Amino acid sequence: MNVSGSQGFWRVWPERRADFAALALVVVLGLVARGVAILVLKDPLAPFSDSANYLEMARTLAAPGGMRDAFGNAAFFSPGYPLVLAAFSLAGAKLGTALALNLVLGVAAILATYLLALAATRDRTAALAAAAAFAVLIPAVAGSALVQKENLSVPLLTGFTLAVVILLDTPRPRLVAGIAGLFYGAGLLAGASVMLTGGVVAVALLWRKQAWRETSAAAGVFALAAAIVIAPWLWHVDRTLGRPVLTTNGPFNLYVGNNPAATGRFVSLRDTPLGAQWRVMRRRDGELRATDRLGALAVAHIQAHPAQTGALAVRKLALFWLPDFPDSADQSHGAAITALRWADAVQHLVIVMLGGLAVMQWRRRTRAERLILMTIACFWLVHAAAYVMPRYRLPVLPLLLVSATAVGLPLVRRYARMATRAVPV
Repeated sequence: MNVSGSQGFWRVWPERRADFAALALVVVLGLVARGVAILVLKDPLAPFSDSANYLEMARTLAAPGGMRDAFGNAAFFSPGYPLVLAAFSLAGAKLGTALALNLVLGVAAILATYLLALAATRDRTAALAAAAAFAVLIPAVAGSALVQKENLSVPLLTGFTLAVVILLDTPRPRLVAGIAGLFYGAGLLAGASVMLTGGVVAVALLWRKQAWRETSAAAGVFALAAAIVIAPWLWHVDRTLGRPVLTTNGPFNLYVGNNPAATGRFVSLRDTPLGAQWRVMRRRDGELRATDRLGALAVAHIQAHPAQTGALAVRKLALFWLPDFPDSADQSHGAAITALRWADAVQHLVIVMLGGLAVMQWRRRTRAERLILMTIACFWLVHAAAYVMPRYRLPVLPLLLVSATAVGLPLVRRYARMATRAVPV
């Protein structure tokens, strides 16, 4: 007998209800893990640290002089996280409200990872596996205890990628392109490292193979939506500093990553040829002109040493994926922290290896999975310009988990079937 209508719904509901229950369990697992991390890994909020700067920016958002960081800069740090924190902190931007916001963003990231994996693989088990992996991903869990912009960048980039994947087959490309534009614009405010990822929207639209007019219209809606999000901030910076820029730290980071003392990782300006002159420049020239001068010094160094710059860029790209092995500072915090750091390194190696396998199986991957890999690559390549830190790769780890799950789960199923056949009856 064919089952349709409400009867069909009630027949399918137990399976769907089990899926919802499993997803809810994953979310609870992620919340518990992050709650424990917040209790154990207390952010010391050192003066002038990134955490202190984000809190100061959120606190001063409505102040007479406008949003400023702890150094008095108007647009040095990315504004996205402090803007969201200020909106979330009805009782004032404090450490406790920032950590509560991180929990909310963590749940959003887990759900976005599930939806992205489901859209890319059409496999609910794979989607649950990817979401569960992110729920206990050590850098994401530990990051929830810190006041850092990556807590916001993760759900925004995952949401953007989900919209791009949906864009492949949706009957409403303009609407979905607009949603992708909103995520992209918000992502730019949270961190400029996503700037190249907008290119995957063009790839998705071209893969739809629609009429040029419809493709152009959807691309226009994407650009307009992104502009709507970032335009107020650019207007504010233009009024405050005299030129519309997302942040003023782009030239700063470029110099840190391209000077005679550059190593590929962060190097303090005190250890560069500029040395103590930076503070003098900053006081004399102001925020925008001082960082512009740093950018000019970086460009001059790149032009004078092209081969060295190219080799260093390759090193940065390799460092981006290098596991964050524990060091002596971690060992001083006890055996438990050291064990977690080693677990993080092993966890990262497994994910990167499976992600690399997905790249090698490019022709066997679906168009959705290829778009995810392209998004990862676009985010990764940006970091060849400046310098890298382990937390900088956090926004693409949910995407890498989806790719890893799409490759790894079939292998697990295959070996499970082989083991079952090998067991004598």
